[in-house]
Amino acid sequence: MTTNLRPEEVLDLDVLKRLTVIRGRLRNETPLRVGIGREGRLGSTSDITVIRTKSLWGEEVPYIPGSSLKGVFRSFVEQLARSGGLQVHDPWDFEAMEREERGGFCVVCALFGSTRVASHVRIYDAFPPEGKVPTIVYKTGVGIDRDFLGAKPNILYTEEFVEPGNEWEFRMDVINVPFPDGEDPRTRYLKELLDSLKTMGLQVGARKSVGMGLVKLVGGTYEVYAVEGGSVSKVSEGTI
Repeated sequence: MTTNLRPEEVLDLDVLKRLTVIRGRLRNETPLRVGIGREGRLGSTSDITVIRTKSLWGEEVPYIPGSSLKGVFRSFVEQLARSGGLQVHDPWDFEAMEREERGGFCVVCALFGSTRVASHVRIYDAFPPEGKVPTIVYKTGVGIDRDFLGAKPNILYTEEFVEPGNEWEFRMDVINVPFPDGEDPRTRYLKELLDSLKTMGLQVGARKSVGMGLVKLVGGTYEVYAVEGGSVSKVSEGTI
């Protein structure tokens, strides 16, 4: 089964016709770590640390990169599309993307972009609400010997996690794709994505196999803006 969008339907970002701004808060229901790799940051007492940056109010805070959220969202939509019988190619299948440019883009590339088409969504870094610094917790782990199914001697490490119950400001822009209603197949997948994020949550960051990184959308809203005659005006709004 194929449901491809024609190139003229997707290669349209030279003109702004419609913009939907989706806002809300993400709440991590379980411990969360979006890390900086195996090497801890300078001055840290932990071996594996969460990513941080300076906030607008001057304090250094953890945050969830928009690139991490976009990767999770794209992967989820790929799973939805495959479960519906659609053909979804690997993001690095360059031959498939060349074919799409000639014959029509798959719904995933038409929404999240590829090497041949720009993304129709922008997902921003999610920061804590102003003045609220998430609580960091620490966990000591031990290396496991896969052959002997036991702990390896002298291999201890410390990890940082953000404590459950913290909230993060969320914003996603949807460009030239109808939302929340419309016949465009991308609209249906966006609604499924946001409904799932609100009701069951999606996992972000490390340790997904042991249930960490589960985030849910709280208080989601949308504002739809249309562009006519070079002017931008809000045409509708609502809750998710």
